[in-house]
Amino acid sequence: MPHDIDDRHDAAAVVRSVTVAGFPALVGEPPAGVDPKPPVALLHGAFADHEGFAGWVRGLAELGHRTVAASRRGRLGVGPARAAKLSFDDYVADTAAVLDELAEPAILVGHSLGGLIAQRLAARGRARALVLLASAPPSMLTARPPALRRFAPNMPRIMCGRPFIVGNDACSVLALNKVPEAERPAIHAHLTHESGKVYRALMFGTVRVDARRVRVPVWVGGGDEDRIISTRLVRSTAKHYGVEPHIYPGHGHWLLAEPGWDEILADVAAWLSSLPT
Repeated sequence: MPHDIDDRHDAAAVVRSVTVAGFPALVGEPPAGVDPKPPVALLHGAFADHEGFAGWVRGLAELGHRTVAASRRGRLGVGPARAAKLSFDDYVADTAAVLDELAEPAILVGHSLGGLIAQRLAARGRARALVLLASAPPSMLTARPPALRRFAPNMPRIMCGRPFIVGNDACSVLALNKVPEAERPAIHAHLTHESGKVYRALMFGTVRVDARRVRVPVWVGGGDEDRIISTRLVRSTAKHYGVEPHIYPGHGHWLLAEPGWDEILADVAAWLSSLPT
């Protein structure tokens, strides 16, 4: 991994901004003296970057997991500009390159689009366990009414596979409805263009994952007030892998940093600790 960009220290874990496989990333190093646990790779969603996982990077590192959250092509100065013409397979390749930098197989934690990327990688034998947070399903992403209204103006761009971006208002209504208003501008600042080709694939359900090829433990969770990934889709994804879903009352799509996100992290950490080593 190349040079550190800046350091963030506390009495326990250390989180650094670095570059991993050519992508901006956060890496959390466990505190000295903590028994090491398997590494974790965090995969961000659409229109976002790795910074949304900052709290999870620190939290998992404090528990002993060396943790990396990396961005992908099409954002933060890594071309192509505005993610133009990028495909779902391109994003899978980007994440695989990050995993190649780790010393051993990682637990994959994917949010939204990142969850579907994680599923594809798990089917290719690149995961030791799989955690899906408000994940895009391995099937058609049916739009909920609030999302349909706000995505309608971008439908021509999506159908043509052209880049597009959601505005702050749409982001607040759809993804941040359970995030306090005062905390939303910091998240809006990281909004980025998304590939229309990738989003079209999500909508049409052309990205499929054969559950028989995912031979690792799977945890699936979502919020009952998520305006992007409905509880029906959460339950459908859980059923796809033969596991029980974790539905969190009062939570929306931004499980990464909504009030109570640390309780979800604690549930995930407890599940990881229960897995055989």
